[in-house]
Amino acid sequence: MTKKWPFSHLVTLIIMIPLVSFYSFSLDLYIPLLPSIGNDLGSNIQTMQYTNSLFMLFCGIGQIVFGPLSDYYGRLPTLKGSLIIFALANIICMCAWTFPILLLGRILQAIGACGSYLCCFATIRDIYQDENECAAMFSYLNIANSLSAICAPTLGTLLGRTFGWPSIFFVLGIAAICSLGYTLIAVETTSSKPSTLNLSQLITSYRDVFFHPNYQLFTLPAAIGFGTFFAYYCISPYLYIETMGFSKLAFSIFYGSCGITFLVGSYICGQLLQRIGILNTINIGLACHALGACLLLQGFWLTGSPNIYFIHPAVLLCIWGASFMVGAGIGGTMAPFKKSAGVAFAMISCYKFIAAHSLGDIVMHFYNNTPMSLGICILSLNALSCFLLWAFQNNIVNTIAQTADTPIREAS
Repeated sequence: MTKKWPFSHLVTLIIMIPLVSFYSFSLDLYIPLLPSIGNDLGSNIQTMQYTNSLFMLFCGIGQIVFGPLSDYYGRLPTLKGSLIIFALANIICMCAWTFPILLLGRILQAIGACGSYLCCFATIRDIYQDENECAAMFSYLNIANSLSAICAPTLGTLLGRTFGWPSIFFVLGIAAICSLGYTLIAVETTSSKPSTLNLSQLITSYRDVFFHPNYQLFTLPAAIGFGTFFAYYCISPYLYIETMGFSKLAFSIFYGSCGITFLVGSYICGQLLQRIGILNTINIGLACHALGACLLLQGFWLTGSPNIYFIHPAVLLCIWGASFMVGAGIGGTMAPFKKSAGVAFAMISCYKFIAAHSLGDIVMHFYNNTPMSLGICILSLNALSCFLLWAFQNNIVNTIAQTADTPIREAS
């Protein structure tokens, strides 16, 4: 039985943004408290970094499981299970008295957060069949990550200072329980074929997505944009606080400005996608991202030392380009996959999160108290993505043209 999705664009975003933001708030509330948590648990900075890198890794792996589950058993049942896992994970983190217990909680936190994240994006693909409209909604959902970057580090600092670091996990757990309550009341499943999960069909679905030109070519820039923000997340506390000597409050302001940039960029990306299309929008993003990376490297070479007046404007330009790359990249990849949106988004997210995990680890491995490792890595990946898009541009445009549908909004 089929019925119309009952919510407007705005109400849809209001419902989904909190659900999408659990993974980003789990990172951004946590980052200013890393030294305090490490001291309490007897762990050094390098060991505590595993709680971030493994979080991203399991966010990627978890997508592969939740994608087909949401396709075959429905978005809403999968979403409810994810929120329950996320709530339990935060209880474990809140009560952790040793590092291994905290690490276990963070891994479960990642699994729950990635399931919630995937179900929301797959639902958007169910509702909006026109690829440009769908890509615009994906871009607007990325605002959740921006809101987290703007306010979560400061909020985490205040909570930790007032109530201790377990309070951030208490707040996240309560948010998960509240979200579970309103999804039970307001949200309906949109997947079209609840049925028995068939391994052969699942392998075929993943194979079809993996070998599709949209997946191979559009997911790379989306992953680069996403990974740029995570690599900056990893490097920024050390670069800004330890190397350049800024206070935690000043660092929160700088980090928040990146969130504001990503928020505004995601909104403008959504507008551009409906006017100039996916490919043109992603090209603009790649150009801004590459220019920012070049300025980041050039600024250091000119001054010979990290200088905030060169580094931060260049970072903001990279983040601006990244917001276009993520929104348009996801939209371009998802365009042909109406009937297997969960599997398709699982493949995208797995690619994004594992790429972010890898990029963050590489940047931190070569970190030498300068922005060089960040600039070189993201510029090299940008050049690779530009070459592939240029070389196979005709394949991408033809693929989208063949799969475009008249906008229909239905839920089953």
